[in-house]
Formats: sequence, structure tokens, C-alpha cells
Amino acid sequence: MEKIIGFTGALIVITGQVIYILNCLRRKITPSVLTWFGWAVLMCITLLSQIIHGGWQWSMTSIAFSTVGCLTVTVVAWLSNNYSIRRSDLKFVVAGFGCVVVYVLSANPWETTIFAIISDALLGAPTIVKAWKEPAQERSISWVLSTTSAVLALFICIGHEIIYFLFPAYLLLYNGTMVRMTWIRRQR
Repeated sequence: MEKIIGFTGALIVITGQVIYILNCLRRKITPSVLTWFGWAVLMCITLLSQIIHGGWQWSMTSIAFSTVGCLTVTVVAWLSNNYSIRRSDLKFVVAGFGCVVVYVLSANPWETTIFAIISDALLGAPTIVKAWKEPAQERSISWVLSTTSAVLALFICIGHEIIYFLFPAYLLLYNGTMVRMTWIRRQR
């Protein structure tokens, strides 16, 4: 059952990222390119670390596909010259990559997971700020799909160690926040 849920979650993530990329190409959204690049790097490191320390878990399927998708969003946004970089983005990215360094150097799976979450949140902060200030620039059904995928990943974690719940729970919170800010919140 985990495999089916894992593949379903991955297909949902892929669908969401394809929609996000198409929205970028159609200039319906303007990705924060530093966020997406940072996420690609972080998820790749996260995935490799979890596989090295604990082996493959089906809850990682979405993370694997997200890694490729984040890198694709970065490249498409850059090549189409449709991206956002704000001065404040650099502070978050530097802090995020600082956490990535701690994450990589730590051998403790709990520390690495917590620093991965902190890094992801810092790297994602420019997108959150942009969604708060200009929700239309991030309004995409892909956030709803990513939230759904995070819920499926949490279901896969049932019966596993609590450490496997942490990152999918964080993704549920982050993506749910993006849905709230870009789809539900009243425009100012």
C-alpha cells in the first residue's frame, strides 16, 4: 500500500510542478528563482542523506520527484527570463545555505532532519513574502497539489519512526500556507 500511496503522491507532485512550469512559461506566475534553486539543492542533499542513513522509504518518492521539479522550475524561470530576485531574498538564501552546511556536516539524523526543515523554510521565505505581498504572482493550483501530496506522505509515515513524519508535516504546513495566502486570503 505504501508504494501505491508513494507513487500517487509523486504523480501529484509532478502534475503540480508541470502546472507551475506552464504557469511560469505563460507568465501567470513569477517564481523566486533563488528559492527554487535552493530547494532543489536541499532536497537532493536531503534525499541522499536519508537514503544513506536509513535506506529508501516510499514517503521519499515525492521528495525525489520534487528535487527534479524544483531544478526544472529554476531552469525554466531563468531561461524564460521570468523570475523574481529581491535584495531581501539573498539574506534568506544565505541563512538557508548556512543551515544546509550544518545539515550536511551532522551525522545525527534528527539534527539533519531539523536543519533540513529550517533550511527549507529559510529558502522558501522569499516565496512566502512574495505570496503575502503579491498573491497573484504565486497563485497556482500546484500549491494545492503539493499540499495533497504532503498529506499522502504523512499517511505513509504511519507505523514508522516519528522522524519520517517531520519533513512531510513541514511540507503540509508550508504548502498549506501558500494555498491560504494565494487562494483563500482576501486581497488587500
